[in-house]
Amino acid sequence: MLDLSKLFGIKQDMDSKSVIHIDVYRYKRNKLASGLALLALVFECLYFMLFYSLRVSQYYTALIGFDIVLNLAVLLIVFLSSEGVKGYNKKYCIPLLVIAVIQIARIFLYPMDIAAQGGIITDGAYDMASWSAWYFGTALSSGATSAILIIYLVASAACLVASAIFGYIRATQLEIFTKKLQDGTISVDESLAELDREEKAAMNTEVTNA
Repeated sequence: MLDLSKLFGIKQDMDSKSVIHIDVYRYKRNKLASGLALLALVFECLYFMLFYSLRVSQYYTALIGFDIVLNLAVLLIVFLSSEGVKGYNKKYCIPLLVIAVIQIARIFLYPMDIAAQGGIITDGAYDMASWSAWYFGTALSSGATSAILIIYLVASAACLVASAIFGYIRATQLEIFTKKLQDGTISVDESLAELDREEKAAMNTEVTNA
């Protein structure tokens, strides 16, 4: 049976190289997980920069107010979570996954309504004769606008999931490593000494073969 914990490196044989590799986590921040979470915020910002540039009067409802609050909440929660996973706190992986699900769910609101030219969120179709979404100086059709919004949301969700996965894996690896270090199962000094002996043995072998 496939053991996912071994596949993702959560459970691994603690040889000398693994011990030294994970020991580095105690002195180095998890910048990969944090960077992915911040990249998700970049896609989120690109999303609402385009969406809030639209001039569709039918969208001026209480729902748009909720969407604004949701955007602010996403920015705040993801930023705080990025700091959490940077410090190897796996509890912050949960809000990252929750926000990822929310980002995917948002696709079926405004982006789909734009693709359908109204009727999903709005009471009826809106006038497309004057439609023109301007984004970085370029006029976009409703189809292009919808596609770009969906791409941004999917990219944001993907980064959040990846951030949660890397954050959880490395936090769990460090947690297991710390426990083994405390109960004496492994020793950093012994691992360094073993690697030093292996390196010297390899050098001697090269000299002999030469």
